[in-house]
Amino acid sequence: MGLFPTNDPHHEAVYAKEAAMVDASELIARALEASGLSRAELARVLKVSRSEVTERLRGNRNITVRNLAATLHALGAELQLGARMPAAEQSSAPVDLAKYAAWKSPALHTTHVSERAAASRYRRPTAPEYNTPVRSEFKRKVSA
Repeated sequence: MGLFPTNDPHHEAVYAKEAAMVDASELIARALEASGLSRAELARVLKVSRSEVTERLRGNRNITVRNLAATLHALGAELQLGARMPAAEQSSAPVDLAKYAAWKSPALHTTHVSERAAASRYRRPTAPEYNTPVRSEFKRKVSA
């Protein structure tokens, strides 16, 4: 048995989130180095504090896709997203073009909803696990 559990869906989900945060911070770091800008200059361009830029570079900030794209754009880079599917779940069947054409039909996309209106329909989760600080899980109890 290894240090971390294997085949544990919760562990895999946490690992996937943390890996995405590391990937995002590495993208920013590479783009910052290539651009030649300083952290302070990037902060001025993005209209955020220098500490915000530092947190993004450390991977400590849960950055949104929009903020990641804006940060990379300010550095002269373009965000490209991708996903890898497990081999067992990949489908080698061809795409049904009739279904794709029907899905892409403008008739299905006639209603325009503003971002604010769409966002107001959804509420943040209120489960206890979302209200508990993550760091509390890692505090060690000191026995006397």
